[in-house]
Amino acid sequence: MTRKQLNLEIFEGTAKKVLWQPRLETWILFHRAEATLPEGFSNLTDLEIYDRLGCSVRYAASEGIIYYYTTYVESFEKKLDENHTELITKTEKGTLRTVFQIVPGGLGYSDNKRIVEFPVKTVEDLKILTHLMRNFNAVAIPEIFNQAANRVGNRAEPTIFLQSSGFTELIKFHAGLLGTYYLLNDSTAEVEKYLEACDERDIRVIDEALKLPCRIFNLGDHATNEFTPPPILKKYLLPRWKKISGKMSENNRFVHSHWDGNARLILPYLKESGLHAVEALTPSPMCDMTLEEIKQAVNNSIVVLDLIPAIFFLPSYPLKNLLEFTEKVIEMFIPRLILGVSDEISSAGEISRIEAISEFIDKKYGLAE
Repeated sequence: MTRKQLNLEIFEGTAKKVLWQPRLETWILFHRAEATLPEGFSNLTDLEIYDRLGCSVRYAASEGIIYYYTTYVESFEKKLDENHTELITKTEKGTLRTVFQIVPGGLGYSDNKRIVEFPVKTVEDLKILTHLMRNFNAVAIPEIFNQAANRVGNRAEPTIFLQSSGFTELIKFHAGLLGTYYLLNDSTAEVEKYLEACDERDIRVIDEALKLPCRIFNLGDHATNEFTPPPILKKYLLPRWKKISGKMSENNRFVHSHWDGNARLILPYLKESGLHAVEALTPSPMCDMTLEEIKQAVNNSIVVLDLIPAIFFLPSYPLKNLLEFTEKVIEMFIPRLILGVSDEISSAGEISRIEAISEFIDKKYGLAE
């Protein structure tokens, strides 16, 4: 059985084996830029590194959807000083301004831009953002998707990224955590108009995405206790997930949402979300939930992606403990499990531990080809 076949069978509920699918792109990008890839890796492509390590790949074929606005939008970025840039977005309804702090990376590694001034500070700014969401659209291009899927081959069933929820996008990109909650308290009706525009955008995008021969989709929601506590999740995210997952099910597709960080308070709502799977839940000792609590939340009906805390790949944690934890995860969640790192292995993680897990799985359970 190929990894591509097993990937899909896990979602279909017919699998009997475990798929090892850690996300390695951040680690590869850093060490390639730093010229610190292990011996024999420097001349390999990303996919060849996955092959060398004996694992599947999740997002290498997330291509084939082009996004655009159906209204006037002009964006340009300029340098403010050696540590800051600003992004100006002009629309028919007004202008939004985002200020970034530039955090230099290592030798040759791309700089990290962090938002230090969010574009949405007032309800008037929010109206401009809502206008953008009402005019956000997409077009599917199957040829691009097929090219990417062919590159991945039998390594995995392709998964395509879709939008985060409007609520978490407001936190992450537009207003920040405090700004979002102040807006919600002071201008509830305008926030809900924005969320309605985002929900309508999601359906337009999904209608296009369904034109691709892709079976698995991800919503990059970043749901957490802090971002989406139970009252917010129940009112604004559950209805969205139910609608999207229902639409996917009707079209014989699968969808999962990205839940990382602390999520113990929202775990009980997974069953009623309609989601086919949940990605990146991070158990103790890294975050606030146990494997047992996660198992109770998903039972045997929801696929779980990842589950091995990223800190276990640091040299300070014994390899023996990592392998014991890995075995516990597999025994608890197989066959509704796509094993991976929650959230990703960091640049400081030991890549040899990825290979050690591959060897452990192959010896005890058998790796898919």
